[in-house]
Amino acid sequence: MSGSTVCGTNGSPDDCVHQKQSMEGLQSRWQGDVGESYASEYVTNELGWTAEFFDKMDHGFDGVFRTPGGKLAIMESKLTTTSGKSALGYPNIGREGSVEWVRYYAEQMSDQNSSFYTSDNAKIGEEILRVGPENVPFLIVHVDPSTLRTDETYLR
Repeated sequence: MSGSTVCGTNGSPDDCVHQKQSMEGLQSRWQGDVGESYASEYVTNELGWTAEFFDKMDHGFDGVFRTPGGKLAIMESKLTTTSGKSALGYPNIGREGSVEWVRYYAEQMSDQNSSFYTSDNAKIGEEILRVGPENVPFLIVHVDPSTLRTDETYLR
């Protein structure tokens, strides 16, 4: 069985490293999906928010909702780590959750030439731009993956 890529059965050390990295990526993605799902349930059940349909992309908003007062709101979910809360990312377009970051993704969702554009996303993006990203509530829901304990932090 020469050339097998199964780690431990004649695979090369490089095969094992690649396989481990692939599995870590899948685990991280799975945990992120579980965290987002649990955070969405939390804001729906505990805060009374209603989910707004949009075509979620790999980057951008984790969730878009309506508050009980009818305001559009954005939810970002983060898994906690053993050292505490995970940090918001600092992409080139501004800190995750910042007014600049929200504006950028709202513009992308509204731009027909963008990979973020769909008719459903355009409705969300246009509303954010109309009311002003600084006026859209932004909530971070931290989820502990081992206990599913949650807490929330409002950026605005």
